[in-house]
Amino acid sequence: MTDYAAQGKTRPYNVVHLNSCHTHMSYYTCLSRSASAAGTIILQGFEPSIVTRGCAKYLRQELREQELLDEITRLRYEGSLPPCVVGYTRNPLITCGCGPVLCMACMSPFCGL
Repeated sequence: MTDYAAQGKTRPYNVVHLNSCHTHMSYYTCLSRSASAAGTIILQGFEPSIVTRGCAKYLRQELREQELLDEITRLRYEGSLPPCVVGYTRNPLITCGCGPVLCMACMSPFCGL
């Protein structure tokens, strides 16, 4: 089963063909459809570096932006968001005039320590 065919399905016996997967996300999609490890059958070999190398630059950036948005949401909820942070969509919030830089002491983008 390819990663595309595997979406949304759980199988007691999951036969996967990982040669058609080109990213770690495709591997995850195929393998996570198995009900158990014992029921997973991998056809042919596969490229282990796809799951052992670091994640792509775009994915690291996406995860960093998600953390920033999470922190902005928390600060807005607590009423402690600096007034220079304005906007309701992703790009204006992340690129506000404060220029969010994470404080290494508390991991807050707006601490200023």
